[in-house]
Amino acid sequence: MALALAACGAPAADGGAAHGTTTTPTLVPAHGGTVTVALDQVPTTLNDHTVAGDTAAGRMIASAVWAQVFRVGPGATPQLDTNVVDSAEVVNLDPQTVVYQIDPRATWSDGVPIDADDFVYAWQSERGGALDTTGAPDSVATTLGYRDIASVTGSNGGKTVTVVFHTPFGDWASLFDDLLPAHVAGQVGWNDGFDAFGPAVEVSGGPWQVASFEPGVSIELVRNPHWWGSPASLDEVVVRALHGPALAAALRDGAVQVAYPSGFGPTLLAQVASSPTLQSTSNLGATVLQLEFNTRHAPLTTAAVRQAVAHDVDRAGLVTGVGEPENHLVWEDNDHLFANVEPGYDDDATGYEHPDPGAAAHLLDAAGLAQDATGTWSDHGAPVTLSLAWADDDPWSAAAGPVLAAQLVDAGFDVASEPTSSAQLLGTVLPSGDFDLAVVPVAASAYPSAMGTDFSSASSVTGGAPTQDWSGFDDAHVDQLFGQAAQQLGKPQALAVYRTLDQALWSAMPTLPLFAEPTLLVWSASVSLVADDPVGIGPLWDLRDWVTLTTATTAP
Repeated sequence: MALALAACGAPAADGGAAHGTTTTPTLVPAHGGTVTVALDQVPTTLNDHTVAGDTAAGRMIASAVWAQVFRVGPGATPQLDTNVVDSAEVVNLDPQTVVYQIDPRATWSDGVPIDADDFVYAWQSERGGALDTTGAPDSVATTLGYRDIASVTGSNGGKTVTVVFHTPFGDWASLFDDLLPAHVAGQVGWNDGFDAFGPAVEVSGGPWQVASFEPGVSIELVRNPHWWGSPASLDEVVVRALHGPALAAALRDGAVQVAYPSGFGPTLLAQVASSPTLQSTSNLGATVLQLEFNTRHAPLTTAAVRQAVAHDVDRAGLVTGVGEPENHLVWEDNDHLFANVEPGYDDDATGYEHPDPGAAAHLLDAAGLAQDATGTWSDHGAPVTLSLAWADDDPWSAAAGPVLAAQLVDAGFDVASEPTSSAQLLGTVLPSGDFDLAVVPVAASAYPSAMGTDFSSASSVTGGAPTQDWSGFDDAHVDQLFGQAAQQLGKPQALAVYRTLDQALWSAMPTLPLFAEPTLLVWSASVSLVADDPVGIGPLWDLRDWVTLTTATTAP
C-alpha cells in the first residue's frame, strides 16, 4: 500500500568532463554513526503505561528501551520477541493459563535478571487500584486484560512465569509489553519515576538505552552494551520534536535524517519529491479521523438524529478534497473498530457510502424536527445550532473541520465552528462535553478489545480505567458485545463478534468514521533499511536494523 513519492539516490557527481558523462557515487553500509529522527512530539515520561505517557511517541521510544514479550509487527501481527521470551503458550483453557519462558540471558543493563518480579509488578500496577511510592493511586492508561488476571507466579529461578486468568482474555498477547524494571520502579515510583533522566533509572532491557533525556524536547539513545541479542548497527539515535516549517528546514539542511510527521501537505511533499537526497513513502495509517457526536446534547440524544447528520455528511467528497491529494489510497473508512489496512476490517456502512439528504430529512421529521421555508432545521421552534470543534494544529482535523461545517450548513443546520488547539480539545473540550460535534483522530489498535474505552464508560468494559468515550455513549448491548468479543480465545470467533458489534455501532451512530489518515515517512539517502509500520508503532519498529551509508572509496 506504499506510495513512492521520490526516487532513492544521492546527488550525481562529475564522472569525467572529457567524456561529458556523470556517475552516481556508490553508497555502501557503514558500521556505527548517528541518525537524528524528527517526530511531532518527544515523550514527557518514559513510562508509557501512565495516562501521560500513553502517546504514539512514548510507545515508539519504549519499544526500543524496555523489555518486550510481543511486538506488533507489519500487518498488525503480534510477534514474540524471542530475545526476551523463548516461548509464551496457552497451556490451559479452563481457567485460561499462559506460561512464559524467559530467555536465560535476559538481563537488565544494570545486571539484574529480567524475571517474574517484573511481570508481577506490571500486573499489580496495571490491574488498577495500586498505590505509588508517594501513596497516590497509580496512573494507568488502561487496565484491559490485567484486571482479568487472577495470579502471576514465578518458578525456575524466576525465569518461568505462569499467568492464570479468572476471566478469559483473547488479546492476552497485548499484555506485558514495555516491561519496566521492577527493582527500579519500586524505588523511584510508577507515576513520576521515569519523568527525568538518571543512569540508575533508565535501566534498559532492550537493544537501546537512554543517554540523555529532555522531556518533550529530545531524547538520545545509544547501543545497550549489555544487550545479549544482535546489536544495533548505529551508535546513536537522537529523537527531536519538530514539525511544520522547522521540520522542513531541518530536512533541507540535513539536520534531520528521518522524519515521521503526523500531518503533511503539498509543500512538504513537493520539497521531498524535488530533493535528490531524500526518499519517502506514504501509507494508509491506523489513525481514523472520526466525527464524534455528543449523545448527551439534544437533539443528538436520539440515534435517528445522529443517523440523519451522518446521511448529510459527504464523506466521499471529504476524502477527495482532503485525503486523496496527499495519498491517492485514502478512502472512506467504513468500520468503527478497524482501519482500512487492518486484517479485521469490514465494510459495514450500508446506506452511508454516499450522502442521502432524503433519508436524513425523513429521520429528522420522524424525530420531531421541522424545516422552515429557508431550509433551516428547528427543534420545538428553535433553530438547531450545532457546535463543531476540531484541533486547528492537527493538519487533518484542520482541513476536515471547515469542510464538514459547510456540508452541515448546506443540509440546513446552523453551525458554530470552534477550532482550538489539540491540547485544549483533548484536555478540556472533549472531557467536559462542551461540544455537539467534534472532529477527533482515533487510533485503532492491533488488539481490538482496546477500542472498548472509546464506546463505553461502563466499568465492565473499562475496568475503571480512563475512558475516551467523549460522546457519552453507553449501551448495554454494545457493552455486552465488547465483553463477549474480548473473551474469545479464537481469532475467527472474536472477529465475528466484532463485526456484529460494528454493525450495532452503525445503528447507534455515536461516531461517524471518516477516513484513515495517511502516514508519511521521509529519510535521507544516507540511511538504509528504514521502513514504516503504520498499524504498529511507526518507523522505530526496526530501529536496530537501520544502517548509515557512506560513499565507497575507489582505489587510485
